[in-house]
Amino acid sequence: MPNKEFIELEKELEKLRLEPFGSEIVSVLNKLAYTGMHSDPRKAEAYAMEVLDLAEDLGIPAEQAKSNNTLGTINLEAGNFAEALSYCRKSMEIYEEIGDMDGTAFVHGTIANAYWAQGMIDKALEHIHESLRQKQECGAGKDEIASCYINIGACYSSLNRLDMAQSSFEDAMGICEESGNRQQLAYVYHNLGSTYGEKEDMDKAREYFQKALDIREDAGDKKGTASSLCNLGSLHEELGDNESALDFFIRSLALYEELGNRRGIANTCACIGGIYTLLERYDEAEELIMRGLEITRELSMKDWEILCLGKILDLYEAKGDLQKALQHSRELNTCVEEHLNEKSMEKIAGLQVQFETEKKEKEAEIYRLKNVELSAMNDELRDALSHVKKLQGMLPICASCKKVRKDDGYWQQIELYVSDHSDATFSHGICPECMIKLYGKEFTREQ
Repeated sequence: MPNKEFIELEKELEKLRLEPFGSEIVSVLNKLAYTGMHSDPRKAEAYAMEVLDLAEDLGIPAEQAKSNNTLGTINLEAGNFAEALSYCRKSMEIYEEIGDMDGTAFVHGTIANAYWAQGMIDKALEHIHESLRQKQECGAGKDEIASCYINIGACYSSLNRLDMAQSSFEDAMGICEESGNRQQLAYVYHNLGSTYGEKEDMDKAREYFQKALDIREDAGDKKGTASSLCNLGSLHEELGDNESALDFFIRSLALYEELGNRRGIANTCACIGGIYTLLERYDEAEELIMRGLEITRELSMKDWEILCLGKILDLYEAKGDLQKALQHSRELNTCVEEHLNEKSMEKIAGLQVQFETEKKEKEAEIYRLKNVELSAMNDELRDALSHVKKLQGMLPICASCKKVRKDDGYWQQIELYVSDHSDATFSHGICPECMIKLYGKEFTREQ
């Protein structure tokens, strides 16, 4: 459903369409495209495409670049990675041409997201680091800088480079604490908690999860609160404190149900079911895990379907129902195989996109270098021609003294005239004919 800002912008657009097209309508169209790309991507795409034509006609390259980046984001979220990167490249070229480093930094972030979505974490890191460098050079706001460090930390975490992830999150934490952005700070605390959990430092993990929870509860952030509660539940389950884990999971489930967040409901149902199995409350465990499994299948969430099937397998093994355990073991194996096949296909598709992207980037670089070389040659040719043209045309010259008449009517020695109109310089000597005429004899050089 379109948000209030989107609706107000559409009303403004209707008024502007009654007037001659100008830069203002282009700006509003771009705002509509950016604002609506999550709520109504088709309409947002149409607005962004309209900007491309109008901005080109009106000679507003910055708006063209912005629209291309928005189209890149829309295609990224639709899973059209090749198209997304193509639009981003166009945006980058325009921003670089007009010298807008803020713009290029923003596009590097979009490209990083495209590579992240394809599992190409190293490529994503490369572009996030470049985005951070450019934002720092431009004097970007603290929130933008902190966001870069958060994304860098997330990349390192995915690569299991936990010390690097921790360092990046701590850099972000320092900035957020200084700026006072508590929502962003809670997100950083959440990530630090996860990183310490991966490092098996449970005391630190619990400390940061609790800090995130305190901020989110205070701000009334129900989704964030539910996520933090779920993390604390998983941590206490890992520590063997099942009663505390159950309490956190139940509170998390209540919030997800209030929000209607089915992904969160499926996850917490599976988690609570797992705790009920450990507490030998088998009927309650079966009810909740099956509920979670049904949702994961409706939403085609293979990774969480595997989680639910694993919990069901644990349940029937605990109950001693080996027939059902075997049945669900086979389902689990099939689901894992399907999931791995999907991941393999995604990886292959991602590698294909990377190959095509890098090929186009190399072709674009060759084309750019050829243009640079051609431009340099043209400059040299223009310089040469400018010198040649200075001595072209008919020169009025005295038949006796050989002086040249200039455009202003004054007469000038031919040596001075040529020197002024070219790079030539003169040295003087006497030719053999003049030598005889002046001195009555000819001098010869030594052989």
